Amino acid sequence: MLSDRGMIVSMSDPRRHVLLVGLSPEALDSVTPALHEESFALHTVDGSPFVLDLIRGTAFELLVVALPNEGLLIEDLVEAARCPGSLCSNGGLIIVTTAEHLDEAVQWIDYGVNRIITLDWPRARIWQAFSDLLTMAPRIDLTAPIQLSVPREIARDTILLKTSNLSETGALLTGFRTLPLGTRFQFILALPGIDLPIRGSAEVVRRAKADREKVDGFGVRYLNLAGESRQTLAGFIENYN
Repeated sequence: MLSDRGMIVSMSDPRRHVLLVGLSPEALDSVTPALHEESFALHTVDGSPFVLDLIRGTAFELLVVALPNEGLLIEDLVEAARCPGSLCSNGGLIIVTTAEHLDEAVQWIDYGVNRIITLDWPRARIWQAFSDLLTMAPRIDLTAPIQLSVPREIARDTILLKTSNLSETGALLTGFRTLPLGTRFQFILALPGIDLPIRGSAEVVRRAKADREKVDGFGVRYLNLAGESRQTLAGFIENYN
C-alpha cells in the first residue's frame, strides 16, 4: 500500500495503472480478480486528502473508489479526477458501494463517474463492469432508430430513441428521456440497408453528458442478441464507412 504522504507512482512501468482508494478487504476481494492480469499494476491507498494530488498528477487508467470513504469526500475526489489539467481526466472512474449508499453514489454519474457497482452484486456482474471500461470494442458513429420495451413501472408503452454510436458490445442512446442505471430492457434496432432488425436485451450502465461527450444520453451493454443478430451487427460494423 502507498503511504499517505509523498505518494509517487512510476509511470516508467509499462503496465496499466489502477488506483484503489479506501476499499475494504471485502471490496478488494470482490474487485481485484477482475484486474489479475500481469498487464495491470494495482496501487492501493487509504482514503486521505493526500490522495487528491496523486490523482491530479498521475495518469491512472482506472480509479476504483469506495463510498463511503473514511477521510475523503467523494465530491473532492471526483473534482480532482475530472478538473481541467488532471492527468486522470480521461481515465475510468468506478464507485464501489453498498445498496444502502447506492442513491448517494448514483448522483455522481452526471459528474464523471463511469460505473457504480455494489458489493451484493454477483461477482460476474462486478467483473463485467470492469471489462466494459478496460476493453473497448470498435465503435462507429451512427444515428439509427431503436425501440425499447422497458419494465411497466418505468413506461407503459415502448420507447423510441436513436443511437449516437454503437459497437458489438453496446451503444450510446439519445432521445427525449433517459432510464435509471441498471434498467434492463428488450430492444429492436433498425440498421440502414439491413432487412432484418437487430433484436436483443440490454442494460443501462452509464449516462453521457453534453459537457463531456457532446451528447446527452445513456450507455447500454448488450446482455443477449437473438438469432443471427450478433453476426449481422458485427458484419455491419466491420463494413461500415
